[in-house]
Amino acid sequence: MNPTTVRRRLASAVAVASGLLLPIAALAQGLEEVIVTAQKRSESLQDTPIAISAFNSEAIENMGLNNAKDIGLASPSLQTPAYPTTSNNLGFFIRGIGNADSIILTKDNTVGVYYDGVYAGRHTGVLSDLADLERVEVLRGPQGTLYGRNTTAGAISFITKKPSGEFSLDQTFSLGNYGYQRSVTSVDLPTVAGVKSHVDLTFTERDGWVENGGAGQVPGGDYNDFYLEDKQGIRIALRYDQIDRLVVDYSFDYSDMDTTSPYFQYSGATGAGISAAGGDIVASYRERVEKTYDAKTGQRRAYHLPLTTTRARGHSLTVSYDINDFLTFKSITGYRAFDDNLSQNFADSFGGASGLEVNTVTEHEQYTQEFQLSGSSASWKYVGGLYYLKEEGSAAERQYLDRTLVESTGIIAFDSSGPCVSGAFGAPPPVCNVLDPSFYPAYLGEFTVDSEVESYALFGQATWTPDILDNRLDLTFGARYTQDERTATRTTDGLLWNAFNPGDNGSDINQPDWSATADFRWTDQVSTYAKVSTGFRSGGSSPKSLDFSQTFDEETLVSYELGLKSELLDNRLRLNAAVYQTEIEDIILDYLPDPVNAPNIVDIFNSGEAEIRGVELDILAAITDNFQIGINYAYLDSDISDAVFPDGSDRTDTTVLVWAPENAYSLVADYYLQLDSLGELKAHLDYAWQDEQYALANTDAGEVLVGDYGLLNARISLDYVQLLGGEWQFAVWAKNLTDEDNVNYRIGQTSTTYLQPRTWGVDLKLRY
Repeated sequence: MNPTTVRRRLASAVAVASGLLLPIAALAQGLEEVIVTAQKRSESLQDTPIAISAFNSEAIENMGLNNAKDIGLASPSLQTPAYPTTSNNLGFFIRGIGNADSIILTKDNTVGVYYDGVYAGRHTGVLSDLADLERVEVLRGPQGTLYGRNTTAGAISFITKKPSGEFSLDQTFSLGNYGYQRSVTSVDLPTVAGVKSHVDLTFTERDGWVENGGAGQVPGGDYNDFYLEDKQGIRIALRYDQIDRLVVDYSFDYSDMDTTSPYFQYSGATGAGISAAGGDIVASYRERVEKTYDAKTGQRRAYHLPLTTTRARGHSLTVSYDINDFLTFKSITGYRAFDDNLSQNFADSFGGASGLEVNTVTEHEQYTQEFQLSGSSASWKYVGGLYYLKEEGSAAERQYLDRTLVESTGIIAFDSSGPCVSGAFGAPPPVCNVLDPSFYPAYLGEFTVDSEVESYALFGQATWTPDILDNRLDLTFGARYTQDERTATRTTDGLLWNAFNPGDNGSDINQPDWSATADFRWTDQVSTYAKVSTGFRSGGSSPKSLDFSQTFDEETLVSYELGLKSELLDNRLRLNAAVYQTEIEDIILDYLPDPVNAPNIVDIFNSGEAEIRGVELDILAAITDNFQIGINYAYLDSDISDAVFPDGSDRTDTTVLVWAPENAYSLVADYYLQLDSLGELKAHLDYAWQDEQYALANTDAGEVLVGDYGLLNARISLDYVQLLGGEWQFAVWAKNLTDEDNVNYRIGQTSTTYLQPRTWGVDLKLRY
């Protein structure tokens, strides 16, 4: 974006904010205190020397944060790009650091996701619907000391409400366009035999908003619409706290998701000889469409698209015991697993002779165990412990250039003499001449990757408040030592044209991390901190590389941060800020050697260093007793040096960080009006804008950019209405209110997806 335009938009936002903040001193009451557990203990957000975005249950409801992707719009430093092959997985990026291919088992993520303290190594199926959350915490910057491996960018922590032991019922029904239906049932049950219990049930349906129809359909084939959703989930939570000093929490969750993938449109050049097969392409679709088309004919075409099915489940057991007034023992045991059968049809968006289809079947499970000892005294706060993770998974992927042809006729390849027919996928066709230049396989082959990870860690952190400077100085030091072991094996079907050869690899990493923080309270309302912290992301391998024995090493970083936490004007204005610099060594990059003709080949490697500099600003202000606004802004600048690629070329000048917008901000406004016996009227607006950003790290073949865009959401509700013995809420809402139709993902120069159209709906909620 033009820098002048950016400055103009920021100046306008600041001017509006200044105008809104002027009357605060005279009209508003104090802001509500926010409690977080970012440092493994409950404390005020303002007393925690970490850059944090925190959303309580009311903010989650007002903003319509129904799934994990929605969190990205509410926090400018967090990017959640739509995953290209499935709607059941997310890629998280914080401060420009993330993993674009977050679904694969042999490459770890940089943002740790935690569900009531349990780490989720893979993001597939985690929290398909955000139901009955107490809060969400987004920790920005490396969390290598307390959270450990693969939190170099930060961590996202979902904290659910705990059972109360008294009966209550919350029931929400929602209806909207595109056939949207949602039901959320939350029930607290009375205490039985000292056990408190809570149950959540969620059901969500939505029609696909890209209609998949037209020529090319084969009887018996699957031709679902793109972006379809059908999700169900259950969560059961139990709590036992009848023994003095002892609290036991257990939870089980299960999600069942049937969805379809995003729709990639061809948006490249047109004309004779444009396609990979030398044919004509007559149509390019550079605006959002809601029907499928064939770029080679410009006519409607149906693309083979089975449902993607995901079944995710998890158990967690947390036992907390207060040994004495100064020491607490906690055990957190977690198990998570998912089965995922993913199907994606790229719908000729790469401009080839036929559409690339991908089918991946993944089975994954992990076990984690953490033991903690924590406590405090007059001058000390401390926490330490042991951590263990065991992760196992298997992913089998099939790739097709024309799956409908294969499944309907058994033809899996062509040569100059015609089709080659085989009765099984396990052996090469008996006739095909693979040396023939016209050879064209319809079935590209199958490969399976089996992965196993085992990790051990010892960690500790202590905060000392020396008896000087009126006890306003806190000094914190933390350290962690991690041992990571990984093995992986790739097997294939042995077909002659299968690009992926068998192989195996492994790694053994021993990595220390540390952090040091000085936090000084200038007054009871204003504090500043200086922090240095390190982190690492484990090494691994690329399942889609031609050579599977090739591995990449761990990526390490050190971050320097200065922060401000303040509450001003009698606690009516909360102003927090952070300035940081992050230095990454052996940065892990993805590389598509030929994104046009072979988008299925992806290398992953270490290359050079990166430096990221940024500024973050969080403002929350109570303008009046009834009116509250929030302004959040993030600025990011980065450089990559010594970017040497696998072919030996130095591509420093054409290599960039992906999903790292230079500027991003969000504006939130909430207005409350008491209507006496009629309840309370609530009006909510939020607007999130992000600058243009790269979708591909190497831009040798031209910049692969997603343009800047902003999304406006709104919700109006009448709440706390006393009726028929219960408390009711009636609400109307809209997302993408202005119906923006910008590109939101891009693969290479021709394959693009677009923002979801405007959606709207109504909510009916009963509390009893």
